[in-house]
Amino acid sequence: MKHLLILSAALLAWLTIAAAAMVPGTINTAVIPATTRALPDNVAIIGTRGPLLVVYSEDPNYVRNLYKSGVRFVLPARKKTCLNLQNA
Repeated sequence: MKHLLILSAALLAWLTIAAAAMVPGTINTAVIPATTRALPDNVAIIGTRGPLLVVYSEDPNYVRNLYKSGVRFVLPARKKTCLNLQNA
């Protein structure tokens, strides 16, 4: 039971972060899997960190476009947070 609660909490936290990343205009930098094959034209790779790519875009809808292009997950990468990968 304890493992199920931990797994549920982790999944809820991940879904909350992913949902926040989809809010238009809130982030310009995000982290996606390095296995991503195609990116929308308005998205630039600005760094890597292990199995992740750090991407940047000025387009407020770029997160939706990343998901449409087949990216499995998009997480925000902001300064002073747990995903501080902007200077990767």
